[in-house]
Amino acid sequence: MTRRSRRVPRLGTTLALTLLLTLAVAGNARAEVFDSVGMGLNYPPVLDTNGTTGNTQADREDDTLLPPAFQRQAGSHPDFTFAFSMPTDSEGYPVETIRDIDVDLPKGMVGNPTGFATCTTAQLVNKGLGGAACPVSSQVGYAEIVVNWDGIPPTLSRVGLFNLAHGPEVPARFGFNYSNVLGLISARVRPGDYGISSGSMAISNAQKVETVRVTLWGVPADSSHDMLRSKEVQQLKGEAGQPSEVYVQKGPISTDTDRFPFLTAPTSCADAPAFFKVRGDTWENPGVWEERTFTEDEEGVPFKFEGCGKLPFSPSASAKLSTSGTDSPAGLTVDVDVPQPQDPDGLAEAHVRKVKVTLPEGFAVNAASANGLGSCSQDEIALGTNDAPTCPDSSKLGKVTIDTPLLDEQLVGNVYLAKQGDNPFNSLLAMYIAVKGPGFYLKLPGKIDLDPVTGQVTTTFDDNPQLPFEKLSLSLDGGPRAALTTPAACGNYAAEAEFLSWASDKPVMKSIPMPVDQNCVAEGFNPKLAAGSVDPTAGAASAFEMRVTRDDGEQNIAKLNATLPEGLLAKLKGVAVCGDAQAAAGDCPAGSQVGTATVGAGSGLTPVYVPQAGKAPTAIYLAGPYKGAPYSLVVKVPAQAGPFDLGTVTVRNALQIDPVTTQVTASSDPLPQILQGIPIAYRDVRVEVSRPDFIVNPTGCDPKSVSTTFTSATGASSTASDPFQVIGCDKLGFKPKLAIKFSGETHRSAHPALKATLKMPKGGANIAKAVVTLPETEFLENAHIGTVCTRVQYAADQCPAKSIYGYAKAWTPLLDKPLQGPVYLRSSNHTLPDLVASLDGAIHVDLAGRIDSPGGKIRNTFWAVPDAPVSKFVLSMKGGDKGLLVNNEELCKVKPRARAEFTGQNGKRSVSKPLVKIGCGKSPRKR
Repeated sequence: MTRRSRRVPRLGTTLALTLLLTLAVAGNARAEVFDSVGMGLNYPPVLDTNGTTGNTQADREDDTLLPPAFQRQAGSHPDFTFAFSMPTDSEGYPVETIRDIDVDLPKGMVGNPTGFATCTTAQLVNKGLGGAACPVSSQVGYAEIVVNWDGIPPTLSRVGLFNLAHGPEVPARFGFNYSNVLGLISARVRPGDYGISSGSMAISNAQKVETVRVTLWGVPADSSHDMLRSKEVQQLKGEAGQPSEVYVQKGPISTDTDRFPFLTAPTSCADAPAFFKVRGDTWENPGVWEERTFTEDEEGVPFKFEGCGKLPFSPSASAKLSTSGTDSPAGLTVDVDVPQPQDPDGLAEAHVRKVKVTLPEGFAVNAASANGLGSCSQDEIALGTNDAPTCPDSSKLGKVTIDTPLLDEQLVGNVYLAKQGDNPFNSLLAMYIAVKGPGFYLKLPGKIDLDPVTGQVTTTFDDNPQLPFEKLSLSLDGGPRAALTTPAACGNYAAEAEFLSWASDKPVMKSIPMPVDQNCVAEGFNPKLAAGSVDPTAGAASAFEMRVTRDDGEQNIAKLNATLPEGLLAKLKGVAVCGDAQAAAGDCPAGSQVGTATVGAGSGLTPVYVPQAGKAPTAIYLAGPYKGAPYSLVVKVPAQAGPFDLGTVTVRNALQIDPVTTQVTASSDPLPQILQGIPIAYRDVRVEVSRPDFIVNPTGCDPKSVSTTFTSATGASSTASDPFQVIGCDKLGFKPKLAIKFSGETHRSAHPALKATLKMPKGGANIAKAVVTLPETEFLENAHIGTVCTRVQYAADQCPAKSIYGYAKAWTPLLDKPLQGPVYLRSSNHTLPDLVASLDGAIHVDLAGRIDSPGGKIRNTFWAVPDAPVSKFVLSMKGGDKGLLVNNEELCKVKPRARAEFTGQNGKRSVSKPLVKIGCGKSPRKR
C-alpha cells in the first residue's frame, strides 16, 4: 500500500470536518488549483470537553461524517466555514503551493467587527504561539491548516482567528498564526453589488499547505465556542506519517465580550439560491486563476434562505427645510433611520431595498438652481467600479452621511446632479450619492421624477445595496441657488416616504411633516414695466426694448398684452415673413428675425437667465396672420441653462393694428408655466427689437406711454405703463403737396370726377390732420347720395356695393405694396355722412373724413390721421351718375382753387391753395 493510500481514510475524515460543500470542475490545460472546495452557513456546533464536534454524526463503517445543518433562516447569525484542499501527487504531497485565494460572499451576508477588540500584528506574531498574545475578546473564529512536506509527517494546526486592527483602506482584516506563518484575510466591498469579498493574497510559500479550514463565528462570545477559544496552538502530531487525533488544549476559555452578533445571513429570500464564488492561483502559476461557484451544499440543498416574514422592518424618516417661508429657495435635509438591533439571539432588521420620497405638491425644482450648475456624466461617476468619482465640483447638490453598524466611522460624501440623458435612467433629472469608505466607494443612482403638470418631485433610490445602515442623511444645499423652492402659500405640508425591504414586497409608508409657516401674506400681482426706444429721436429708426419684472412672492405671469404708443411702427418692407408651420415649430427663416429675448426665471435673488454663453440664442421673428391679426411675432427661447436643456419654448404674439390709429397691440399666447416638470417662475422678461431700420419712432413729441395688461397664473389681472416721448420733433420738416384734378364734363350741372394726389417728402413729420375745401364751383349733389353704409355694416365688412363712391390708394415706405380700397359713404352723427377710405393690403386702415359745407363750400376733414409715413396718397371719387359733386358754373371759364390745410404730428402747419386741374382747351383728336 502506498503512503497516499494509507492516509486517505483518516485524511478523508479530516476533510469531512472541514469541507461542507464540494464542487468538481473540469480541468483545463493544466492541473486545477483546488482539489476540493467547500463552505457553509450553519448552526453553531455543540462541542464536548474533548473538542469533538457534537452535531456531526460519524458513520464509522465508511469513515465519513455528515456536515452540520444549514442555517436557512434569513437574518440569522450562523457560523461561516470555508475550506479547500490542494491536489496531491501519487505520493500524497501537494503538487502546487497556494498563492492567492479570494471568496465572494452572497449579497447581503455581512460581518460586523466593530463590537470586538482588535489584535495588533505584533501581538499576532508573538513568539509563534498562534496568537497567544491577542486579546481573547478579539477572537472571532478559528482556522485549521494541514501542512504536508515530503519526509515530514502531516500536521494539522488549529489556531485562533482574530479581529485585527486595519488601516483606512480596508473595512476589516482577520488573521491567524500557524507555525510562525501569518495568515491574513482582508475584507473588501465589491463594486457594483456591494457584496462582501474576503481574500488572502500572497500567502507564504514557506510551507506546503494541503488543506485549510477557516470558521468565522456568528456570535463569537457564545459559550459554545469556549473550547475553541485557544491560548495555545492546538496541534495534531503524526507518527510514521499517520496523523494523531490528540489535541493540545488548555481548557475552555470564556470571554468578557458581550454576546454581539458578528455574522448575519442575507435578509432576502429570493427564489434563486444565493451563491458563493471562490478564486485561487498558485505560486507555480501566478495569475492563472481557477474560479468555482456554489449554489447548494453536498446534500444538494440549495442556499435558499427562508423566514423573511419574521424579519423586522421599521424605517422612519424626517425632513428639515433651511427656510419655512413661502415661495423661497430652500435647502432640504432628509434623514432616513433604520434601527439595527444587535441581538445575538434575534434576527437582523431587513435591509432597505427601496426608498421613495415624494415631496408635497407645491415644492418644486427651482429654475434658478441652474445658475453655475454642472452635471456628472456616467463616465465621471463610474458606477459599478471602485474608481473615485471625477464629477465636477459644480455638479454638487449637497452632502450625504451614512452611519452603519459595520464601520466605526461615519461615511461622508457628496450628492451630485447626474447629466441629463447620460444617466442610468436616461432621464432629465437624476442624482448620485457618492461616499468614500475604507477601501471602497459607495455610489448610488437616484431617479428624480417630476410631475409634468404640478412639478411635484419624487426621488427614488431602488435596488439599494443589501447592507445595513442606521441613518442616512441627505442634505441639499440652501441659499439663493437652492435646488428646491417652497410653495406659494403657507400650510402643514407633508412628504410621503415609501420603503421596501429586501425581505418583502409590502411597502412601509411614512408621512414626513414639512410645514411652511412664514411670509404667509396673500400673493400680490404687480409686475413692473420699463420700455422705450433706444434712440428717442423723432422719426428715427431705433431699437425698441421692453422689460417686465416680477418680485418674489407675487403670482406668476401667465399672459401679457402690450400696447405701443401711437406712431411707433415697424418697417415691414423687405422683411421675410415666417409661415404658420414654421412659426409653430419655431423654425423661422433668418430673414424674418427682428430681435431677441432674454428671460430670467426662478425663485430667490439670482434668477437664471437665458440665453447663456455657449448655448442656443433666442430670437424674435416676424410671422404672418394669427388669431385675426395681420401679423404676429414668434418669440423663440431655447430653454437651455446650466446643465439642462428643456427644449425650445415658442410663444406667438398676435400683432393687432388699430385701423384708425395704426397703434400696435401685441397679445401673447399663454406663457408656459412648467417645462418637463420644472416650474418657470418668470422674474425678468426682456424683449429687444433690434433689426436695423425696423422700428420707426413717432414724429409727434407729445407724451405717450407703453401700456401693458398682465394676467397671472391664477387669473388675476394687473396693468402697468411706462412714459414714452420722443424728442426733436421741431427739427422735422413738414411740406405736404396736394394736387386736385376734375375730369369729365365741365359745364354747369355736370358731375365731375375728382382725383386728389398728396405727396410727402421723405424724412419729415407725418400728417396729423388734413382739411381740404373744394372751390366755390362745386356743390354737393344730395340727389346722388343714395346708399349709405351703416356703422354696423362697416364694422362687419358688409357695406353694400352701392355705398362705394370712390377709391383710394396709399403708398408708405413701411410696406412692400400700397394699401388701397373703396371709398364709402358711412353713416355718422353729423348732418352728412362720413367719407371713409377702407384701405387694405398688408394691414387694414380706415381713413374717415367728415363732410360739411361751411359757407356753402364742400369741405372734407380727416381729423385723425395716423402718425405713419405716407409717401403718396391718391383719392379718386366717381363722377357722372355716382358723382357727389355738381358744377354750379362752367369750369373752363374760371380758375378754381381749393384750400388745403395740413397739420403735422409735430404741430407744424401747412396751408396752400392748389389750382384745380381741369381738362379745358383740348382739341378733339382728328380722324
